[in-house]
Formats: sequence, structure tokens, C-alpha cells
Amino acid sequence: MTDQELAEMFLREYDDVQKSRKTPRQAILYVDTLVNNDPQNALELLATIIDSCKNNKELAYVAAGPLENLFVYHGYAIIDKIKEKADCSEKLQLALSGVWLDEDEDTIFFRWRELLELYKFVGDNPRQALRAAEFHTND
Repeated sequence: MTDQELAEMFLREYDDVQKSRKTPRQAILYVDTLVNNDPQNALELLATIIDSCKNNKELAYVAAGPLENLFVYHGYAIIDKIKEKADCSEKLQLALSGVWLDEDEDTIFFRWRELLELYKFVGDNPRQALRAAEFHTND
């Protein structure tokens, strides 16, 4: 299965979970496993998923779920690659505003905050940017 096919399956499963409160299925569980165990490939797949998001709810789900977990579990190892990808993707930049990290813990908080400042998503509530944003899809 290609990353694009997996991204589409992931977003369909997300939609199913939201509508019927079903438990996560194959693609969602696969992405979670990849985020836990293979951060480089997880970032590649998350970039494809983010690019495939059709609305803010999907983007927020990816941001507050697997993208946030990628920061928490592998932030220091992957932050430069995240920035490299975000420099080329407005959707990924916006998704970064939907990540939420705690500065009181040993996290990548300050490097994430630098990215928010770089991409102009600063303020008391960076997530507000994701809630207010509108983006166009290729659909």
C-alpha cells in the first residue's frame, strides 16, 4: 500500500470513528505504531496524511494525535526534519499550531515554540489559528 492510499484509509477511518464512535482500526493503529517505533517513516506518512486533509477537523485530529505524539516520543531526533518539511508545506505549518506540548515536562516545547513563531502562529492560544484557518483542497 502506498503512503497516499494509507493516508486516505487513515482519514476514512478517522471519519468513521467520529461518526459512530467506533474504536480505531487498521490504518489508525498502524500510524500509532509507526509514530512509536519509526519516527522518520512516520513523519513521511504524516506529511502525506496532512497534505490529504480536506478540512480543519481532519487536520486538527492529525495534529493533536499522531503529530503531537511524534514530538513527545521523538521530538529532539525529528525536529529538524519536521522543520524541513514544514518549510515546504503550509498545511504542516498550520498543523504545528494544533500540537500541544507542556513546557513543564522534559519535552521539545521550546523548539516547537520556535517553529510556531517562525510560521507566525504565536499568542496565548496557538490552536486558535487552526480553528480559524481555511484552506483549499485539490478536490
